Amino acid sequence: MEEWQKVDADLSEYFELQLSEVDMLASMYSNTGEFIITVPSIINDIKKYIAGDRKSIPSELDFTLNLIIAERNAILEVNVALPHEYPAVKPFVSIRSSELNRHQKKELNGAVTEYIKTIDENELCIISVANWLTENAQNYFSMQPSEGAREKPSNGKDRTKDPFCRLWIYSHHIYSKFKRKDIIDNAHDLELTGFSLPGKPGFICVEGRKKDCYEFYQQLKHMCWKKLSLVKEEIDEASKCNQKIFKRFQDFQEISFSVRRGPAREYHMDMGLFLKYLEEHKCGYAFHDLFGLGQASNDK
Repeated sequence: MEEWQKVDADLSEYFELQLSEVDMLASMYSNTGEFIITVPSIINDIKKYIAGDRKSIPSELDFTLNLIIAERNAILEVNVALPHEYPAVKPFVSIRSSELNRHQKKELNGAVTEYIKTIDENELCIISVANWLTENAQNYFSMQPSEGAREKPSNGKDRTKDPFCRLWIYSHHIYSKFKRKDIIDNAHDLELTGFSLPGKPGFICVEGRKKDCYEFYQQLKHMCWKKLSLVKEEIDEASKCNQKIFKRFQDFQEISFSVRRGPAREYHMDMGLFLKYLEEHKCGYAFHDLFGLGQASNDK
């Protein structure tokens, strides 16, 4: 069998399993608003691909489960994105609730990630995750908000022990709207500046206190990625903790440049415009680091 035929056969098998789980979820969570597929037309695209009536690979399937946590009188929003190779590849699951503070949300999401790791490879797991949340999520609502309070340095001497930092992060791709929202929310929660560039490849830059930057990076690593790597770390050595001197960005935002669409959900940004954006923020040198080209700029 040719390699491309094997890939098609493998994807069709994965898609069939995904559709079977979606059918079960739709049956189990049939009340209005309980189970919401983000782009319903993708289901039909997947069916056409399986039947051989569609050549291009469909977009990745994502959906939301809204679980009622009766003990807390709260709704748990469970956002799920399935990679094309799921269940051979673990899904991305992100939990939200208006009743959870930042610390509680972080702990619950971390616990769900660890639980997913315990599930056997190639096993459909979303129903198991939903059951686990129904049984265990209530415990995370009871955590005191004070546990999540970040320690703030109280004087100048302490502040020098946690210098300003800038991290440059590479991802094979950033497509999922759930991941993109979490990236922005996490950066805002930690009061970091920088940007996220979705697409293929995807890039993230965060700057702020070193402790907060690495907390952000750890939160990223809890998500499921095809590839995620820390490309470059910059530590404030010259500005003496003066953020106005060290920081290159005013806030944290998602950026985009002349999107070029590819098959399925795939899309690429204009890298020439991305380089111009970095140069405007005196970070042109990072472009070459992100693409492994070595440094060729003196605008540090």
